[in-house]
Amino acid sequence: MTDRKKRILAHILAILVIISLLGLSLFYDAYHTAPSRFQVRYETLDSVFIPNQMDDVTILYFSDLDYGTYMDYDRFAKLTNTINGLSPDIIVFGGDLFDQDARVTDQSRREVTELLSSMNAPLGKFAVPGDFDYLSPDLPQTVQEILFDSGFELLVNSSIILRNNGSESITLTGLDSGLYGHPDITAAFANISRAGYNIVVSHTPDLIEDVPSDLADYALSGHSHGGQAYWVFGALYTPPMAEVMFRGKHTVKGLYTLDISNGVGTTIEDVRFLANAEVVLYRLKHHSVNEAE
Repeated sequence: MTDRKKRILAHILAILVIISLLGLSLFYDAYHTAPSRFQVRYETLDSVFIPNQMDDVTILYFSDLDYGTYMDYDRFAKLTNTINGLSPDIIVFGGDLFDQDARVTDQSRREVTELLSSMNAPLGKFAVPGDFDYLSPDLPQTVQEILFDSGFELLVNSSIILRNNGSESITLTGLDSGLYGHPDITAAFANISRAGYNIVVSHTPDLIEDVPSDLADYALSGHSHGGQAYWVFGALYTPPMAEVMFRGKHTVKGLYTLDISNGVGTTIEDVRFLANAEVVLYRLKHHSVNEAE
C-alpha cells in the first residue's frame, strides 16, 4: 500500500471515529442528560389590550409533568427550583400531571403536592386538564384534589380575571382537554369581552382551531412534547389532537398565535432529542395606541 493510500485510509478512519463519537455523545445526551435539562424559553407578549397595570407581569407556563414513570421527586424538585428561580408573578400548568403508565400512590400524591405547593406566584397559580388526567375513573378527582391542595385553580371551560394591584386586568381562559375531556367553547367564552386581552390555554393544540378568533389574543398548549425525540421526517411521540398543529408556533386564522410547549416530562421512553424539555416565561408589555401605529 502506498503512502498516499495509507494517508487516505487514516483520514477515513479518523472521520469514522469522529462520527461514531459524535453519535455516541448525542445518544448519551438524549437518554441521560436532556430529559432532566430544563430549558427556559423567554417570550414577550405585547398588545394595546394589555393594560398599564399589567405591564412587565410575568407568566410561567409549563406542561406535561408526566410524574411517576420517569419524572421522579429529584427531577421534579430540580424543575421546581428552576421555576422559582425565575420569580414568576403567575404560574400556569398545561395538564398531564401523571404519566399514562404511572400508578398513583399515596407517596406520589404527597410528593407532587409538596413540590407544586412550593411553587411561588403572588398573582396566582392555575391549571387545565390534560388527556392523561382522564385515563382512569378516579384520576380526575385525584388530580383536582392535588391541584387544590397545592394552591392551583383548575380552569375547565372557564375564565378568570388576572389583576396586579389595581382594577385593570387581562383574562385567562382554560379549556378542557380535547382528548377524553369535554371541552365547551361556548361556556368557556361566555364572559369574555373583546375589550380586553385574553390568553387561552388548551392542553390539546388542535382544539384551538375551534376558539373564536375575535376573543383570543394568544394561546398556549402542550400535549405533543414537541415529538420528544424529533427528526425531520417523524417523531417518537405523535398523539392525537396534535396533528394539525404539532409543535412550535402557529398563526391561527391569521389573527393570533398558538405557542405549543415541548413540556417538561417524558412518556413511552425517557428521551429528548431536538425537543428540549422547557418552561416558558412570558412577559406582558403594554403598547399605547401611538406605539402600535
